[in-house]
Amino acid sequence: MTLVELAHGMEFFSGVPVDGVELSLERMNGVRRSFRRGETVVHAGFRAERLMAIASGRLFVYEQTSEDHPVLVRELGRGSVLGLWILHVPEITCWPGTVVAAEDTVLVSFDMDRTRTFMASGGPLVARLALNAAKILSRELFSTWRKLAVMDAPSIEARIRVYLSELDNESGGTGEVTVPFNRERMAEYFGVTRPALSRSLGRMRDLGLIEWRKNSFKLRFGRRG
Repeated sequence: MTLVELAHGMEFFSGVPVDGVELSLERMNGVRRSFRRGETVVHAGFRAERLMAIASGRLFVYEQTSEDHPVLVRELGRGSVLGLWILHVPEITCWPGTVVAAEDTVLVSFDMDRTRTFMASGGPLVARLALNAAKILSRELFSTWRKLAVMDAPSIEARIRVYLSELDNESGGTGEVTVPFNRERMAEYFGVTRPALSRSLGRMRDLGLIEWRKNSFKLRFGRRG
């Protein structure tokens, strides 16, 4: 698959004709980059020189921390754009977190400065890209809000309840949710060790608050409506 074909199927270029994709890639210096599972994509504190759209695979974003265990801030999947908010806040020059490939991942990477110049040039093509970027950014901001709500909870059990409740609300309030993480990643998301998470899940199960099988959870506590 050529770079143009790869980019044309991405949300960032939704509604853009092939010749518009080709022009955009040229103006923004678009290149294809591949990362193996576990490979670091960017390090916290490094200069943010590239914007990266996920064509396939997943990325984990970790908060820069001095603690022994990392804090998983977000998981980004196909269609997400890494650094999109930095694009619109040029005074931020460095990556605030470390990004690791959760699985084999293919990115379409753009030069940050050239992309800013192109997005400021105006015209129907840029307007369409800006609309697509706004949709992606809105979704990513919602994910960040959910993370803040979880981390604001006073205990591990409270964090679990908030997180599962939010997932339940997003899926229609059925009381059954699927967590997109394994236990290790889930512990990182809550900012705790895996044994601490296991103990908290066990206590909640013993109290009749939750049931689970692998990543599927049934909620037995009062959920947000």
